[in-house]
Amino acid sequence: MRKLKIIFALLPLLAIAACSGGGGPEVVAEKFLKAVYTADFEGAKQYCTDDTKQTIDFIAAFASEKKDEMKKADVKIEQKSVVIAEDGNSAEVEVIVYGSLDLDKGEVIEQKEEKIQLVKIDDKWLVEYKLK
Repeated sequence: MRKLKIIFALLPLLAIAACSGGGGPEVVAEKFLKAVYTADFEGAKQYCTDDTKQTIDFIAAFASEKKDEMKKADVKIEQKSVVIAEDGNSAEVEVIVYGSLDLDKGEVIEQKEEKIQLVKIDDKWLVEYKLK
């Protein structure tokens, strides 16, 4: 009985460790956003679903005139929260983005909040991003 209690006590720690590894939703969200905000659109595509890849192509076309400025941006991502669905197949990552470029105004945005939705496909977290 004691061993069973120890196992149940360790389960939450194991779940956290599994989600915080190299391919956890928070890591994927950060890499995706960093790539998008620094105009590495092809790099961003490795972290997203097929539908999101089409959205990235649209963003790349829209941002084409600002691409050089975006590449120079000193973008930093700070994680605020990660919520993984009970079934373990979707997650929402909330972050603060520092130093991104406002494409309309051409100015650097000191900070802004982003929520990124992810889905787990074939044991791999992928961003599911839709334009608002």
